[in-house]
Amino acid sequence: MGISITLQEAMDAFVGQQEQAKSSDKVQADMCLETLGQYLIHYSDLFQDMDFGDEPDFAEWEEGLEEHMMALFDGDVEPSGDLGTLPLNELDSEHVRDFLGWFVLRETSDAELIQAYADILRDFVDFVHERGWWEHGKYQEFLEILAEVAPEAVRAARLSRVLFHFVRSGGGMSPRVRGKQFSRFVEGHARALRIEKNALYLNFDNQGAEIGPLALPSAIMDMVALNDVFDVELGLRGDAWVLLDIGPIYPACVYVEVEEYEGLEKLS
Repeated sequence: MGISITLQEAMDAFVGQQEQAKSSDKVQADMCLETLGQYLIHYSDLFQDMDFGDEPDFAEWEEGLEEHMMALFDGDVEPSGDLGTLPLNELDSEHVRDFLGWFVLRETSDAELIQAYADILRDFVDFVHERGWWEHGKYQEFLEILAEVAPEAVRAARLSRVLFHFVRSGGGMSPRVRGKQFSRFVEGHARALRIEKNALYLNFDNQGAEIGPLALPSAIMDMVALNDVFDVELGLRGDAWVLLDIGPIYPACVYVEVEEYEGLEKLS
C-alpha cells in the first residue's frame, strides 16, 4: 500500500491525468478538488490547529479580523488550498458526505454543477483505488457514500432553485390573504416533519411547536423529502403561512439531529 502518499499529491496526479481529456474537464476537476481542499482546511476535523481551551485576547483577535477583512476587500487575500503533508488515508468517506451534501449546497443551487462534482469525486476515488493507494474496503465505503449522497444533493439543489423562483414570483399567495399584515415571522433551519395534502409542516430549532401548514404546488411538494432541512423565513398572514425567503436546503442524509450522530466535527 502506498501509505506515504499525501492527499495533495493524489489530487495533483488525478488533475494531471486530465491533461489527456478535454480542457473543460480538467478545469472542472481542478475546481472541484480545490473546493474540496477549502472544505477540508476550513471546515473539517483534519486541520484543528487552534487550541479552543485558551482564552484569546479579544482586542488582538478583533484587530486581526479587521485587517483580514480589509485585505479581502482589496483583493489581496487568496484562499489557501494546499493540503500540505496530510496523508491520503486521512480522507474519510464521511468528509465526502459532508462536502457534497452540506458544503457545496451552501455555496450553490446549481444541480448540474453538483452532479459534475459527484462524477469527478467518483472518478477520483476510482483513480486512487486503481493505483492501490486504498484498501478495497475503504474504496467501497466511498462508493456507497457517493451513491447515497449525490442524488440527494442534486435533488436538494433543484428544490432550492425552484423555491427561490417560487418566492420571487410571489409565492403563490392566495388572494384572500393579500393585503393583510403579517402577525408573526419565523426563520432559521427547519426540518420537514410531515406532508399532508400539498402542505408542509416544519419543525424549527428555536420553536416549541411545529409550523404549518405551508401550502406549496404539488410539483414542488413532489421534490420534498421528509427530514430535509430548509434555511427559510416564513410569515403568518391571517391563518396562512407564506414563504418569504429561502436559502440552501440540505438532505436528511447529511443534516441530522446532533444527538443522532457523533460524526466529523465542523470547524467554524
